[in-house]
Amino acid sequence: MYSIGFPGWKKIGWHVGKRLRDIINPPADTGPSREERRAQRLRDALRGLVYFDDFDELEAWCIENVDPVQKANMPLLKRSATQTHDHIGPTTLVLLCHDYGGGYHDYETVRPSPLKDKLYACNYHQYVDTFVYFSHKLVCVPPPTWINTMHRNGVKVLGTFIVEPGSAHVERMLDQVNGEFIVAKQLAAMADVFGFDGWLLNIELEFPRSTRDLTKKLCALIRSLKRLLGPAGNVIWYDALSTNNVVDYQNSLTPENVPFALVADSLFTNYKWTRRELREAESTGEKHGLRPTETLFGVDVWAQNTDNPGPPRITFPRKGGGGTNTGLALGVLAEAGFSAAIFGPAWTHEHFSTSAGHTISTAERVEQAMWLGKPLPPDLGCGCHEGLPHQTQEYVGSPIVNHAREYPAGSAHFFETDFNGAFQRMADAEAQNEKPIRPMLGSQGTLPRLWPLSALAWEQASDGPPTRVLYGELQDQHPGGLIIYTKIIGTARSVDWGSPSPRGTHYRLCLFKLNMLANESLAATIRSKGLEASLDVASGFYMGYNVPNSENLCYIHVETSSPRLNQVQDTTIKLSFPTADSRLVEFGVFGLGLITDQKPLGLCQIFNLTIKPTDQAESSWTIVGVRVMERGCSPDHGKRLTWEWRGSDESDPACLPWSKTTGPFSYFDVMIDQTELGRAYCMEFPIHREDFDGCKGEGAKVVIRGRLFGGSEIASFPMPLSRDDVGGPW
Repeated sequence: MYSIGFPGWKKIGWHVGKRLRDIINPPADTGPSREERRAQRLRDALRGLVYFDDFDELEAWCIENVDPVQKANMPLLKRSATQTHDHIGPTTLVLLCHDYGGGYHDYETVRPSPLKDKLYACNYHQYVDTFVYFSHKLVCVPPPTWINTMHRNGVKVLGTFIVEPGSAHVERMLDQVNGEFIVAKQLAAMADVFGFDGWLLNIELEFPRSTRDLTKKLCALIRSLKRLLGPAGNVIWYDALSTNNVVDYQNSLTPENVPFALVADSLFTNYKWTRRELREAESTGEKHGLRPTETLFGVDVWAQNTDNPGPPRITFPRKGGGGTNTGLALGVLAEAGFSAAIFGPAWTHEHFSTSAGHTISTAERVEQAMWLGKPLPPDLGCGCHEGLPHQTQEYVGSPIVNHAREYPAGSAHFFETDFNGAFQRMADAEAQNEKPIRPMLGSQGTLPRLWPLSALAWEQASDGPPTRVLYGELQDQHPGGLIIYTKIIGTARSVDWGSPSPRGTHYRLCLFKLNMLANESLAATIRSKGLEASLDVASGFYMGYNVPNSENLCYIHVETSSPRLNQVQDTTIKLSFPTADSRLVEFGVFGLGLITDQKPLGLCQIFNLTIKPTDQAESSWTIVGVRVMERGCSPDHGKRLTWEWRGSDESDPACLPWSKTTGPFSYFDVMIDQTELGRAYCMEFPIHREDFDGCKGEGAKVVIRGRLFGGSEIASFPMPLSRDDVGGPW
């Protein structure tokens, strides 16, 4: 394990926290003083990170002190409730419980510093129902970067309220003012103001024995929190404290935790379950009227390690569970009808970190093994075993995606992506002191479902008849986008593929599964450019839609061409469907032609895709009032650029997202003298003295360029700023 640019005391909290479920008497806190913690918390707050260490801080928080950069602006995109149309077999709902390196890292802030390597970011949002930001603070508010990315992909986001061994005054959870639980009131207000969807309640400390009617009071607290959150809120109870006021992990739904499960939205069980616990949960749930999906069985990804101090960490299956075999547990839960809670999914990046002698590509390949079943590196080793302990075979046939519910991308009326990942490789890497990666966690778009062919599949295909395949690779360097390649694998040197088959061939690559209503006119706008293979291949985009009472999809193929190679063009496709009951369910790329070269050739590069109703008119919006202000108090303060937006119609559009904080704008790019400083999700952006280095004469030209949801870009008038204009202490 390793630290990510934080003081040593955070590493202590992280190591202790990861083993709380196995350690009876944790070591005493030898970390910083309360004053030092408060100073760190105030510094983090200016960067968009909000958390609280104790009940005094929680109760003292008020809405008036909220900094705009701490708020997420992206509303939760309403997904289709159904899974994708082509999945075979049972699936399980998946919750991801974060717990990455103790939480609250610089790369999660509103203006992070460059990195040497990529860190953890979820790349499989379509398979995730809920994301819990987990740290070892009393109150863990999800950073706005995580909220924006998850909401953009339709994933619910929860914070964590956790009382751990060593915490003081757990009984203050039950304090009330005027009949209202203080904790419930504060937590609900935070979810509303910061823009997330609810809370995981994790109580791992017993209450004083003098506490009367504890179960009744805790259930009342949960009810109060749910009521204050509203119908869209979500509360999950973790399987730790039992009705007997004892921290006693049940690993199932039992009489000792069912009262809490009945008043919460769901129960998150501990990780040491077997099939026997599944049967017990089924029986208890039937008795009390709880649906199986309301019980989330925990899966500890770290259980595959053997270097854990104390008792071994155990999860299903007991031998070799977790890690690359996480999908095995999900398969059993899917068959039984229960939901899954994956704890520590960033194991792929922590255990196989560069500080442990691996490359970042190793972490990414391990993640692909766990999620997609892609083969692990043949020389994979680690510090917790001798030899190759994680080179198991079970995961290949049972990865997470085989058993997790896959949601269609976008909503019933709107879909948009710029194919951006959470990290971008900087063009001027040599000038960045060997830190060539720009974190863009909050900017991560909806990513395509790129299923890499396994080495075995390629090997088998190479010995068989010739097959043309299309496959895609996301680009992590500006201008980004997705490159589609074409390649022939097989024994023949050439083959004429004829016209695209209406049932689909290897010459078609599905990028997104959708579920968009066709009872209105839709238009797809694609920004792309042709690459070398497009000279020999007729290529373009296809849309697949279903027709009621038909098992087969119908396809619309639109061929694209560019006057010159590498010339970016915008293509708008107006879609019409035979019936109002039809639904657009696929978007992808097709190719048609004769290529004798077997090596990979680039077919096209796609930069942006938007699908929305054609009658969705855009109002007139402007960005005005660009100026400089100061936030915080000395010695913790900073300069900000700030601005306003105005429009002729500030009402909520019918089909497009609308933000409580940024209205019609999805984000703002901040530029000084044509240099892009970063992306803002509110009307403020931190600036530094060095941003103005080299400014001469009348000063730097500041431009704020806003992007509308599903629409065009709108820029402010250039505003000249000099060092004198932003003078004063920094």
